[in-house]
Amino acid sequence: MKIVVEYVLLENLLINLIVLKTSSLVAKEKGRLYLLSAFLGACFTIVLPLFCLSTIGHIIVQLGLSFVFICLTFRFKTLKKFIYLVLCYFLSLLVYGGAVYLFEGFFGIKHTILVLATIVCLYIVIRFVLKRINRKRTIENFCFDVEIVYKGKSLTCKGFLDSGNLLVDPITDSPVCLINFKLFSEIFNDIQIQDVLGKSEKLKQLKLAHYIPFSTLNNSTKILAFEVDKLSVKGKSFERPILALSFENFSTTFGTDMILHNNYF
Repeated sequence: MKIVVEYVLLENLLINLIVLKTSSLVAKEKGRLYLLSAFLGACFTIVLPLFCLSTIGHIIVQLGLSFVFICLTFRFKTLKKFIYLVLCYFLSLLVYGGAVYLFEGFFGIKHTILVLATIVCLYIVIRFVLKRINRKRTIENFCFDVEIVYKGKSLTCKGFLDSGNLLVDPITDSPVCLINFKLFSEIFNDIQIQDVLGKSEKLKQLKLAHYIPFSTLNNSTKILAFEVDKLSVKGKSFERPILALSFENFSTTFGTDMILHNNYF
């Protein structure tokens, strides 16, 4: 009996801990005392069967305990926030309970280790997906439509506002926005990568073409900078801005072809 109790305690401790962690991710609220709340929940799971409660009484006690665990784990100042946390908590319970039910029904296997493995794997997937969604939303909040005008030619692209971009052109003392080669080739169709790297004569067609120092965490190099006629972003227009061609893979990271300078905002 002692071994059974220990297994039940550990199983419920892990399940309660994962449910609370998932609730925190879904609600985007930092929690505290996760382990204590999970341990108390596991202890009550073992103790409750000792009381002769009706089905309704059992449900009421479980609801009350859930509210206690939420109050213990999360901080909130309004009833609306509390209700939202409760909904996130029970949504997490429903997801994990449903996953275990489907797993056992599909494979016809009921085993503690497999149940815990299913819950842990699902938690890893949920955590990964939610982090990707939150990161995407954060990036989208700092993405803006940008119009570049050069010799009567107008191009529209997405620009990411990077507060860490403090690059300044040493010649004009102007802020520098970075673009990738995809956008660069749309502006200058006949200039290839080898022309940029080899500093060919074709670069003379660019206005104020020159190379400026550019440093990243990995290395320091010089990149091609040049002037365009106008840049418009968020209802503001900037005359004769300086752009620079970067071969850094920021298009994959931010999903944009341009990194805006911090001074533009």
